[in-house]
Amino acid sequence: MAKKIGLIFGVIILLLGSVVFLNSSETFTQEGFYTKASNGLNVGSSIDFALPNQHEKVNKLSNETSKVIFVFEKSTSHVVKGYLSKQNGSFLESKNAMFVADISPMPTVIRNMFAMPDLKKSAYSVELMFDGKLATPFTNGADKSVITIVTLDNKKVVNVKKASTEAELINALN
Repeated sequence: MAKKIGLIFGVIILLLGSVVFLNSSETFTQEGFYTKASNGLNVGSSIDFALPNQHEKVNKLSNETSKVIFVFEKSTSHVVKGYLSKQNGSFLESKNAMFVADISPMPTVIRNMFAMPDLKKSAYSVELMFDGKLATPFTNGADKSVITIVTLDNKKVVNVKKASTEAELINALN
């Protein structure tokens, strides 16, 4: 009898989980978010964006921002996250830098249940592109498999460095 009750309870949990999974919706709305690039993430391109961070605060690229770290894949995101987690909470601000991550390929349920709670524990801000349309202006001709670090002067790309490892990331940020 106990096995039957356990089985019934398990089936109910499984069905409820499926309903949650199938009805999972985005936690962010697109209102007020934008990305612009005149020529992708290439030297000479003018870029601009307003994106939400993991705490749902919209952050805009400013003329004072000198570096932006872009990641488009999970593996490169982990490299940047690993490095930034060893820094103090004001590290990016002290370098006039921002970290932008494309999380659009991630299934919404995984994003909402696992990625966002993990990101919210971070001491640094991560600007999020949760819709592929937001990433498109930056992926024009970009190698998505590497970390792309752009140096800016008044929102104009003056240098682009690529990194795959933490050591390369450190070098690109200096």
